[in-house]
Amino acid sequence: MRENKTIVAPMLESRAAYSNFWCGMTSQGYYKRTPAYMPIRRRERKGCFAVPMVHSTYLVDLRKAASRELAFYPPHPEYSWALDDVIIFAYSARMADVQMYVCNKETYGYFPVPMRSHATLQDEAESFLHTHLEIMVNNPPLEPSSILSLTPKQSNKMGFDEVFMINLVRRSDRRERMLRTLNEMELSCKVIAAVDGKALNVSVIESMGIKMLPGYKDPYHGRPLTKGELGCFLSHYNIWKEVRHSNIKLHLHKADND
Repeated sequence: MRENKTIVAPMLESRAAYSNFWCGMTSQGYYKRTPAYMPIRRRERKGCFAVPMVHSTYLVDLRKAASRELAFYPPHPEYSWALDDVIIFAYSARMADVQMYVCNKETYGYFPVPMRSHATLQDEAESFLHTHLEIMVNNPPLEPSSILSLTPKQSNKMGFDEVFMINLVRRSDRRERMLRTLNEMELSCKVIAAVDGKALNVSVIESMGIKMLPGYKDPYHGRPLTKGELGCFLSHYNIWKEVRHSNIKLHLHKADND
């Protein structure tokens, strides 16, 4: 709003190069790739930029007289391209001498990448979930609007007897992030404390009855196992022991109507 533009859009993030603006447009009104796009999209250049197209989310200042000439329908009398709402709107802005702008000074929000025309509602829901999970990699989970009424999440184990999550005790940040992620996916799990490779030494390894093969080298890197790799192996080995002693089945149950 401080930019005081007739049409201005907050640049939205997605899981791809896709965003809610174009930097180029063909003579028929369609998208045109330009070298200016990615530096703005990646926020290598920050500011408010004049562009030929913004869509999906933007602010229109209805106090500006020129805004009265903006329309999705009917098209401008001189419009002769395909009937596409966002292109019609951009054309009406051009004919009204209104410049569109996109701003990337801050991270304003996120949206899913477009789905194919025959996508189902389930496809849309999964795309939205993926977007939410990507956001949570570097940010806390987004809270839904208090206006919405949401169905309580019903966590499950995808038909397995148990789902294990291995986590280093000292990495509580990763544990919390993964638990939030699994909660969004409606999955429940049992957290297993990982064997910390940094805490392993020769005496500890020998006390476990582990003997390294003389002269062994990793076939990919040409070196002995690292303590981290040994800790990773032992963490999984401990789960296998629990599976064996607990008689946990390692397969999916069949549904009754299969």
